[in-house]
Amino acid sequence: MRRAASMILCGALLLGIMVSSAAAAPVRLTVWAMGAEAQKIGEMTAKFEQANPDIRVTVQAIPWSAAHDKIITAVAGGTGPDVAQMGTTWMAEFGSIGVFEELSRYMSKSKVVDKSQFFSGSYGTCVVGGKVYGVPWYVDTRALFYRKDLLAQKGFKQPPQTWDELRAAAAALAADGKGYGMALSTNNYQEFLPFVWQNGGRILDEKGRPQVTEPEFVEALDFYAKLFHDKIAPIDSGGSDLFQEFAKGTMPMYFSGPWMINLTREQTPEIDGKWSVALCPKKKTRTSFVGGCNLVVFKDSRNKDAAWRFVEFMSDPRTQLEWFRVSGCLPAVKKSWDARDLAGNPMMAVFREQLDDARAPENVPQWAQIEVAVQRRVQEACYGKKTAMEAARALEADIKAIMR
Repeated sequence: MRRAASMILCGALLLGIMVSSAAAAPVRLTVWAMGAEAQKIGEMTAKFEQANPDIRVTVQAIPWSAAHDKIITAVAGGTGPDVAQMGTTWMAEFGSIGVFEELSRYMSKSKVVDKSQFFSGSYGTCVVGGKVYGVPWYVDTRALFYRKDLLAQKGFKQPPQTWDELRAAAAALAADGKGYGMALSTNNYQEFLPFVWQNGGRILDEKGRPQVTEPEFVEALDFYAKLFHDKIAPIDSGGSDLFQEFAKGTMPMYFSGPWMINLTREQTPEIDGKWSVALCPKKKTRTSFVGGCNLVVFKDSRNKDAAWRFVEFMSDPRTQLEWFRVSGCLPAVKKSWDARDLAGNPMMAVFREQLDDARAPENVPQWAQIEVAVQRRVQEACYGKKTAMEAARALEADIKAIMR
């Protein structure tokens, strides 16, 4: 009898040890990250694990070129990650078909993540059909890079403040025939769309109908195309090195993001102090493009609570600032910009101000197709194959077919 009782007691103890061991086993969290971020995020996941010893993170690096197809394959096979980095223009496509977890209930209980802490243009990319499917991770926007010295030589004491001043300054810089007034692309929607927004134009209305034949859109396209017609911007840069053209003064203005600050200093140290950055010139507004990436939790994740803890960690202002220092990616959380290495940097301060007036393209599942159509029709206008109105009408037909 005693032996039987002893065996029962031993069994109970062994079972207790097994249960305790199982309870102590860490949650295994899988994170997909793309491009350069995948190579650097390890520093952040290590800090997350220190703060959350019950969770272990595995990062899978995915090339951007393969990411879209890999997500589709994973969704079909139920093999997606717990958390993933997601390009802002992919949010509507995948969010609309139920790939991501809706995050409103998590946000309502969170002491870290709140809509008000993010730039409105960036947060808007996370909302699809009124539902929140992601949290902004990092942002980028575009501003005007310009040669201070060359503008001064032409009598301009400050960077262009308006469209008229932009054209006048660029025309003056191109007048000697040795180069152009600015660098622009004939087929990059991220450079073109800010002109549309600055003029009060749009691609779609609230019901998804094309609005590209409105006067505001057509006027913006006409202004943009004439910069090429009048040889103020190069119709074909021929793969030229923008850094060297900027240094030589043959393309003394261009629109780009904050990553170009350090790259310009590294590539062309001979013009240090001779260039700067400025807000986008104004028509009705100074609106620029906002991009970047969001963090999403996959609907099929079995570790959603742990996944949300990771999203919260990456959204903390201190983590956001640390990620900027590690990666150079701009914080999506406004409070992080109060740090001295951002607020105390005059050029970065320009990008901070520009983020207050920056927006993303229409957040619809068909955006990838619309983007291609926009670039094709804008290029036709820039090359003079169509007038601005003809290109706009062709684009309207394209979008109607896409949205059908």
